Order: sequence, then structure tokens, then C-alpha cells
Amino acid sequence: MIRVIYISWRKQAGSRRHIVAKMKRNASGVIFQSFPKALEKAKADGLDYLAGFHDLEKVTNKDVTQLINHRVIGKDRPDRQHFLSFWEAEKAVDNFEILALTQGSSPTDNLEFLGEYHPQKGMKFVTDLAGLSHIELPKDFFKIGDKLTYKIEKDNPIDKKAVAVYKDRTKVGYIKQIHSRFFQDLKYPVSLTVKALDQNGRIKNVFILVEL
Repeated sequence: MIRVIYISWRKQAGSRRHIVAKMKRNASGVIFQSFPKALEKAKADGLDYLAGFHDLEKVTNKDVTQLINHRVIGKDRPDRQHFLSFWEAEKAVDNFEILALTQGSSPTDNLEFLGEYHPQKGMKFVTDLAGLSHIELPKDFFKIGDKLTYKIEKDNPIDKKAVAVYKDRTKVGYIKQIHSRFFQDLKYPVSLTVKALDQNGRIKNVFILVEL
């Protein structure tokens, strides 16, 4: 069961992500915690407010529940099953887990909800490559089903847990923050497979299936 979701914000595609808050659930509900230093950096980058919360010191369990439910695909949507299948979320136990697996992103506020995954045999999830806009790759560089590899960049000056992704010998991007934690000290071999592509004249997004 996924217990922690981190809230990420960035100004636009290609901009650096700021991890500005997290939601952690326990037996009594979901606890919201903002990260003041990260929020200040995000505000300097253009963040107006976070997820509709006007007072981050007084966020209630009800507020968080409403946020989660708002970000999860509705049960009456005809494409719900297809959507959950794409994100490997068909077996999610509740809306909290669905949000973690599907990331809850929206073009109106550039927020992402990133689950904290703990490695266990048989686990799988979908993530999308970070850093694509900084790497010029030809449109047809990827094909669905391509196998990728990864390398932890312990000498990375920005993030010691950065995980670079490769196709053959070409670096194609990075595993996004929070999801990159999953790759630290793995005890099982992990498979990375291109699941879907968003491209129209250029590669906009590469969705990767991660499997243990």
C-alpha cells in the first residue's frame, strides 16, 4: 500500500520541479505537510498558491480528501478503465493510491502527485521521463516496447540520487524526483520499457513501465 504522496510543481515543461508538500496517511486519515523553503523557491519561480489551500497551516483532513477526490478520475467516466490500465492502477485499493499511481497532473496548475514507492518483488508502476526538453532526440528515436537501462549519478552536482536513463549508450533523460528514490539500493533486477509516446514533430513525453 502506498502511504506517502509528494506534491511537485514546476512553472512549465522543461522547468525544474519543486517538491513543495507531501500527504501521508495513517490510521486516522491523511496528514498534509508543506515544505516552506521549497515553497519560497517555487513562489519565486511563479507559484501563486498551492492546490487551492489559502492557509497551509490549517489544512484539514477534509481539505486533503477533497483534493484527492478532485484529482482522481471519476467512476462515471467511460474511459476510466482504460485510464487506470494505462497507469497500472487497476488494483489500487482507494483514491489515495489511484492518485499516487496516476500522478493527478493538470495543465492548469502544473502540479504532480508523486507516490513514494518501496521496492517489492512483482511491483510495477508508470513514470515519465524528466529532462527531455534539454536533450535533442529525433522524433522516431523511441519505439513502444524499447528496453531502457539506468545509472545512478552519485556525482551529480544537483541531486546525488539522480537516475539517468539510457537507450543503448545514449542518455535520454532522467527518472523524475521522488520516483528516483525507488532505484536506490535495489535488491532485484528492474525492467524499464517504453510504454507510450507523446510526440508531434518532436518528442514531448516518454512514458516508462517500471517492473521488478
